[in-house]
Amino acid sequence: MSTKAIIWDFAGVLLHTVKGDFNSLLAERLDVPLEEIVRVFSTEENSQWDLGEIDDHDFFTFVLKELRLPEEKRAVLDRFVLKDFYVQAELLEYIRGIRKTYMTVLLTNFPTHLHDFLKTDWHIENTFDHLIASCDIKLIKPDERIYRYTLEKIGCRAEETIFIDDREVNIKGAQAVGIPSLLYRNTPQIIADIQKILDSD
Repeated sequence: MSTKAIIWDFAGVLLHTVKGDFNSLLAERLDVPLEEIVRVFSTEENSQWDLGEIDDHDFFTFVLKELRLPEEKRAVLDRFVLKDFYVQAELLEYIRGIRKTYMTVLLTNFPTHLHDFLKTDWHIENTFDHLIASCDIKLIKPDERIYRYTLEKIGCRAEETIFIDDREVNIKGAQAVGIPSLLYRNTPQIIADIQKILDSD
């Protein structure tokens, strides 16, 4: 069955940190051990942040308390979520190009500040036909329900889509509902992998 829609993860695929990865860069910015960042961002509170159940202020308060950091470090967190990321221009251009033929969908675990930043610093207008974010629908990858919701929202069968993510656990969640999925490692690799599928349709 031919591909009709391509479903993209955001952070780690289209959105990248200015150097290193999310955890290592934040550990550097806050001057705390990497394992402490990993611990804090593996908590239920982090999921609540992505689900829009707590806002940036409350989550940053939690982070500062957990890491035993002074209030002055809040400015580092504020800057980090706004300024320490960039959208990968080559991949953005590719997605906009294939949108002429295929439906493009952004499926992301992300806090509510996503919507403001997409309109300001990240500028991804005219890229996606659908934006499906955990903070809006109160579901989070790799919960199988978020993939079923996405298929229903875009009006496609699982086999008519391709899902791209940089996390193996999210790939497995999509595959569990029958969505063909590709693991993102870098931009040239993912473009080549997608084109191989599209060219064979």
